[in-house]
Amino acid sequence: MTGTGNEGPEAWDQIREPAPDLDMEPVELEPRHVPLEPSRLSLIGGAWGDLVAILGVCTTTIITLAILGYGADLASLPWVLAVGVAWWTAAAAILLVVRQGTPGMLLSGVVFEDTVPRDRVALVVLAALAVCITLGVPALLGAHASPLRLAAGVDVVSAAGLDDQPA
Repeated sequence: MTGTGNEGPEAWDQIREPAPDLDMEPVELEPRHVPLEPSRLSLIGGAWGDLVAILGVCTTTIITLAILGYGADLASLPWVLAVGVAWWTAAAAILLVVRQGTPGMLLSGVVFEDTVPRDRVALVVLAALAVCITLGVPALLGAHASPLRLAAGVDVVSAAGLDDQPA
């Protein structure tokens, strides 16, 4: 073999001997078991995710005000916060109905096991906002005693665990 040194052996990608005829029956694997109950860290992450979503909208609002030439002084902060909370409230209500979780819950891989009843959506949004404002401290109680579970009447589960459940 001669050349620049960048060449490999000839026909390196070809099988030289035919593969033996494999008449094996397929093996059925047991589905992996993922615990349905999310960790406390995931629940805290969901609360922090909701807080980040609110603060992200607040930041975007402040930047937009600055770009448009309006001053973003201290007097505008309550209005900016109101915009962030209003956006998050609308997004959380829509995502609760469509995807069974708030924005932060979905980001941390936590959802409700079943559809949240329509008459409880507002209560769940308020509970999620309370957990968010307290920086997720109520999440230390775990999924079973979570304020979100109590408000929805539906278990809070890991989204990964739902994929493995039989339909």
